[in-house]
Amino acid sequence: MTMSVFQGFQILEGPHIEMKPLSPLDSDELFETLMSQTTWMVAERGITDKNTFNSYLEGFFARQNKGEGLTLVAREKLSGQITSMSTFWNPSTNLTKIEIGFTWVADRWMRTFVNTEQKYLMLKFAFESLKVKRVEFSVDPRNERSNAAMKRLGAHLEGTLRKWLFLSENDKGDRNIYSIIDDEWPSVRSRLEWRLNQGQIK
Repeated sequence: MTMSVFQGFQILEGPHIEMKPLSPLDSDELFETLMSQTTWMVAERGITDKNTFNSYLEGFFARQNKGEGLTLVAREKLSGQITSMSTFWNPSTNLTKIEIGFTWVADRWMRTFVNTEQKYLMLKFAFESLKVKRVEFSVDPRNERSNAAMKRLGAHLEGTLRKWLFLSENDKGDRNIYSIIDDEWPSVRSRLEWRLNQGQIK
C-alpha cells in the first residue's frame, strides 16, 4: 500500500470538530488530554505513563509514514482543545475496504457529540471520498462502552475472532468484528445527521 491512498489529505471538518493527521507536535497535548486512570485504554492496554503512551504513538507514526494507516486528531473548533483521536487502518490493495479503529475519546468529552461526529466524518470520507465498499471495526468484547457505541452507530456484528489480535499483556486477543457496507451508508448517514442535528450524544 502506498501513500497515494491518503495523499493530499488535509482535514475533516464538522459542525463542532475538525480532524487533522497526527503530528509529533500533538504528542504532549494528547498525553495530557487523554491519559486518565478511569479510561479503558489505560486499564486494559497498559498505557500508564508518558513513555508507554509515546511508544504507542510511535506505532501510529510508523504506519502513517508507510501509508498503511492515517491517525486523526480531533479538536473542538470553538476552544481548539483536543477531544479524541481515531485511525484509518489496513486499506485493502484495491481499496474496497478499510478499517476504522483505535478511537480514544478524552474523559471530559465522553457522552457528548464528539464520538458521533468523528465517526460521521470518517465514514463519510471512507464511503464518499475513498469510495470503499466496506468499513470494518474490531472491538475487544470486554470493552462494553465501545461495543454499545458500535450498535448505536448502526454497524452490523458479524462475529467474534478468537485470539486474533494482541495489543498488550492484558489483551485476551478476541475481537468482535463489525461492519458497515456501502449499501447501508445512506441510512446510517441519515441517522447520524439526525442525531447531530438533534444534539444526540455518542
